[in-house]
Amino acid sequence: MPDMPSELAIERAREAVGLAGEIPGRAAHVARLDRPGSGYYLVWFGAEDAAVAVAAVDPAGGEVLSHARLPGAGSHLVVTAEEAIRRAGETNAGTPLLVWRPCRASLSMLSPFWEVTTARGAVYVDQRGRVWRVLEAGGPGG
Repeated sequence: MPDMPSELAIERAREAVGLAGEIPGRAAHVARLDRPGSGYYLVWFGAEDAAVAVAAVDPAGGEVLSHARLPGAGSHLVVTAEEAIRRAGETNAGTPLLVWRPCRASLSMLSPFWEVTTARGAVYVDQRGRVWRVLEAGGPGG
């Protein structure tokens, strides 16, 4: 679990992307599949349907690991937890978790995917809505 409160992660991200305080920010914890027991905060800013910036913040030290400005033309997390369950085809799934590791489902920590526990094992749903039963390496060195 995170060491710092999400509010502090939002402020660190706000500083890194240079946004005014009146722009709303949200944070969600993302578990790292390639580093068991660790994770980061995904922080995004703007209206629910108009994200203008996103950042990844280390919850242990508050370091901003990555950030980007966005066009404000849609939600940052396009696929919701409910949509991930639906796409996984599981009616009795556990609570989906936001997770990430570099792979073909996502090469950027700014775009985590959902891990849905099913009767057949874990299924992953990326932000394009694609279902992955196995997380394939992202390419050379990935």
